[in-house]
Amino acid sequence: LPGLVFIEVAYGMAFCILLFRSFVSTIPKELDEAAVIDGAGPIRLFFRVAFPLLRSVIVTAIVVQAVAVFNDFANPLYFLPGAENATVQLTLFNFQSQYATSWNLLFTDILLITIPPLLMYIFFNRQIVAGMTAGAIKG
Repeated sequence: LPGLVFIEVAYGMAFCILLFRSFVSTIPKELDEAAVIDGAGPIRLFFRVAFPLLRSVIVTAIVVQAVAVFNDFANPLYFLPGAENATVQLTLFNFQSQYATSWNLLFTDILLITIPPLLMYIFFNRQIVAGMTAGAIKG
């Protein structure tokens, strides 16, 4: 399991870095300069000025990566063998076989798998849209 965590982090790192980089480049340098003039050190500058501005991007990165990890099928299939390590996506295999498929159970499982990402999107919709569009427009 720890190996799979490192693999998922490695896959998601590029997107998160791109998202944070594009957002941080839109923050005006005058905010940093004003905080330094007011006597803020580097740690206080980050936690009092930059970090509150990053809230929408942090929520966006967490939600998007959580949905991506939740929906991942191939990595748990290859790196977590055995029935005791089955993730939610791998349960889809339980209802299929070579000669018969339990369509009612398969579609019920798909419905149940769809609910958590849908709820995350419904609750964090505003932050996701704000975080995705924050670094898109250069001022």
